[in-house]
Amino acid sequence: MTTRRIAALINPSARHGLGAGAAETALTALATHGLDVTEMIGRDAAHAQQLAHTAARSDHDAIVVIGGDGSVRMALEAARGTGMPIGLMPAGTGNDHARALGIPVDDPLAAAAIVGAAHERSIDLAQITLADGSTSVFGTVAATGLDALVTERANMMARPKGQLRYPIAAVAEIVKLKPFHYRITVDGVTIERDLVLASVGNTPSYGGGMQITPAAIVDDGSLDLTLVLSGSRLRLLTLFPTVYSGKHIHRPEVEQLRGRKIVLECEPSAPVYADGERVGMLPATIEILPGAVTFLVPRLENTDRG
Repeated sequence: MTTRRIAALINPSARHGLGAGAAETALTALATHGLDVTEMIGRDAAHAQQLAHTAARSDHDAIVVIGGDGSVRMALEAARGTGMPIGLMPAGTGNDHARALGIPVDDPLAAAAIVGAAHERSIDLAQITLADGSTSVFGTVAATGLDALVTERANMMARPKGQLRYPIAAVAEIVKLKPFHYRITVDGVTIERDLVLASVGNTPSYGGGMQITPAAIVDDGSLDLTLVLSGSRLRLLTLFPTVYSGKHIHRPEVEQLRGRKIVLECEPSAPVYADGERVGMLPATIEILPGAVTFLVPRLENTDRG
């Protein structure tokens, strides 16, 4: 039996510097499945992206990302169109790609077993085009407005570690928030709304399990859009906890749409975050790329929900 060759993309800065320990654990777990693993460790973001592109065009059988959603996004950019499968050993803060695909986020042995089994699934990506013509792809959620500001603040926070950063950052941003006037075009139909946020989801969750677009499915050829209308700060503070369960969609200030091409414009302009990483500023056009990349996923598991 031929030994499968794996290119392991390692982000030692994942989990705010805890990624090196997580990588050692992940590599040990992968070794139990007899895989021939080549370690590719990024010194910084630019070097990591270069390594990802090299791996995607190599003779390895798969890329395995040992890191978080930002590292996965680099692999997506590199692997789309190449046919190179991507495996995940979650070692980040959010790990929302893994959640959407049914890959355990806290069990390296189970995640390694999925890589070893080599069961492939084609999933959609989304492409963002900014006003300057630059493009990038993402796999989970593109956040604009309040949720982008929350992500920006959380990314700058050294403490607390882990998921507690998100609710703390959310409260800090809600207290000072002013609404944005959005012009939104979904598959050619335009609406205008005063909103606090507009999120476009290819998967249900961001921020480590917050179900902002709970009905999103990774291979249905469409994007889900969640809008939160402007309202009092108190209403926003009570809405925020319901996002973890996806129950916010039943509230009157929340509107949901679905489409293949979504154009977002707003005044004042707002930042755009995708897969937890800053992409740029609105306006932006977001389009679905059906079946654009292949992942190694659990066999005989329902992986449509996060």
